[in-house]
Amino acid sequence: MKAIKKAKKAVKKTAGKVSKKTAKSVKKAAQGAGKVEAKWRKFIAQKDDLIKKLKGQVADKQGVLREGEKTVREAMGRAQEEISVIKEKTDQTLMEWKGKAEAEYKRLKEELEEKAQPWGDKVKELEEYKKKAEKKLAEMQTKAKEYVAKAVPGTAERPGLVTFKGGPMTLLGPEVKVGDKAPDFKVADNGLQPATLDSFRGKIKIISAVPSLDTPVCDMETRRFNEEAGKMPDNVVVLTVSMDLPFAQKRWCAAAGVDKVKTLSDYQGRSFGLAYGVLIKELQLLARTVFIVDDQDIVRYVERVPEITKEPDYDRVLSAVKALL
Repeated sequence: MKAIKKAKKAVKKTAGKVSKKTAKSVKKAAQGAGKVEAKWRKFIAQKDDLIKKLKGQVADKQGVLREGEKTVREAMGRAQEEISVIKEKTDQTLMEWKGKAEAEYKRLKEELEEKAQPWGDKVKELEEYKKKAEKKLAEMQTKAKEYVAKAVPGTAERPGLVTFKGGPMTLLGPEVKVGDKAPDFKVADNGLQPATLDSFRGKIKIISAVPSLDTPVCDMETRRFNEEAGKMPDNVVVLTVSMDLPFAQKRWCAAAGVDKVKTLSDYQGRSFGLAYGVLIKELQLLARTVFIVDDQDIVRYVERVPEITKEPDYDRVLSAVKALL
């Protein structure tokens, strides 16, 4: 029994201590809760003030935006009116310019048509003259062929030995071969003075027959021989013979700076072309041929270029000349 009483007493004592601690803790917790509540209330009050302030700022901004929108609408309205006025003025100006341009075009067209009329008549006259000239030229060419046939009856014809741009041509006159006595000829120099084989007696003669100096290949060939002539001794002479008129040959030499080659014209009687067998029947021009005649007037080299539009073999010609020096 004593033990039970003792235990009860201990329990009661302990319970008293616990109650005091609990009350103390509750009081302390209540005080903490009060502080937290005070802070919360303060925070809530600040939040409300901030919200109120923000609402005021928003209201102010909205007022500014409304004023801005109003100003923009007014400005856009004024701009639209100004654009309409400018567009109307521009359209009017363009219409005026268009009218003036059309009127000016019409005036110029009428003037040109009026001025062109006489020229149209001139063009017709020139066309008629051209037809007559072409007809006259054809007649002259026919007569020239007839003249050659009559002047040199029985002239040998050698067809197919050369071509002109692939087309076969016929050469008139005998074939001159290496070892033959060089035929004499009579041509005209640039001063219209006669020149013959005897005019170059005692010299080694390189004779270059060409169709016309006014063609590219003949131009290049004669320039090349002129260059080589400047390197040769005095006993070698380079002659270029063509059907060009002496005046044309002289003019060409001056323009090309050719002063070492002597150009000779066979235009009068086709003397050289027929004597050396290089006159082209169809063209009445000389076939591209190179002859080398020594100082005793013996033919030492002959090169008849098969295609008239090609150049001769310069190296072979120069080697043949060197062999005679």
